[in-house]
Amino acid sequence: MTADTTPTGGAARTHSHSSRRSSSHSHNHGHHRRRSIDFSRWHFDIDSVLNPFVPPPPWHWVPRPISHFLGHRGEHPQKAMGNLIIAFWALIGVFCGVLLVAEVSLHVPAFQNHNAPLIVGSFGAAAVLEFCAIESPFAQPRNALFSQLIASIIGVAIAKLFALNPSAQNKPELAGSLACAITTALMVLTNTVHPPAGATALLAATELHDVGWWLIPIMLLGVALMLTVALILNNIQRRFPVYWWTPHHVGRPKTQPKEPQDIESAPEVKQGTEFGSSESDDYSEDVQVIIRPGKVEWSDNLWLDADEKEVLERISERMKE
Repeated sequence: MTADTTPTGGAARTHSHSSRRSSSHSHNHGHHRRRSIDFSRWHFDIDSVLNPFVPPPPWHWVPRPISHFLGHRGEHPQKAMGNLIIAFWALIGVFCGVLLVAEVSLHVPAFQNHNAPLIVGSFGAAAVLEFCAIESPFAQPRNALFSQLIASIIGVAIAKLFALNPSAQNKPELAGSLACAITTALMVLTNTVHPPAGATALLAATELHDVGWWLIPIMLLGVALMLTVALILNNIQRRFPVYWWTPHHVGRPKTQPKEPQDIESAPEVKQGTEFGSSESDDYSEDVQVIIRPGKVEWSDNLWLDADEKEVLERISERMKE
């Protein structure tokens, strides 16, 4: 006699049902993983909206001695500096910048009539950026100006709102935290991140209640004075600013009128571009990097950090060998 090893109909149906359920669960799990949220797409770039309306720098109208102290270098790129030179000019710049802001604020009667401090503490942090880390995006004029404007408005507004409620007025730590947080979020959304502005918002909401809305002109005047000193001193041996508004292209691309032409005289279409599109040609002409033996040149609207400049200079030196 031989044993019957064939599974019964019920067992076979049970095994088949279990297999289908496992397969269905695996399919649903994979489908759930494919539909996960892509947070990298949660992005808003305000420059994509503003840049087409921002006029390009008018360097061809500005005399060279003046444009030099506005950060324009043309075909002569800025060479890298050792930290001894940076430390020397940072020493001179921070001293002159902070002293000028304090002296001018001290001699403005309107500021003194509204209990303005000798100098707002955040200018100390701003001076380090403006005279030491001058290539950082945080130190550029747009960030320095608009961040302090946002911070002073938000800080004073939060302080005024908390002053309306006696119980909330006794919570300065809450007002300061909220002002600093809102200011930081707005700086991120407007591409104007400037760390000293966080201190401005914090001080405005916690310690500068008597100054009130006069904090706005105090901060704007201080920023203008410090930027003036930075433009003079930082452009003696270095370059400042790297850009005024953004390192990217501004203004609308130039469009040339198209002339009718027959097929035989039509220009050759470049691979990878669409016929009749001149936008790529305009941008390729505006942004260039030229490496020659012992010399590196790049367009003014192209922002390069210190590491990128060092790499280009090394390539240029190797070409001399």
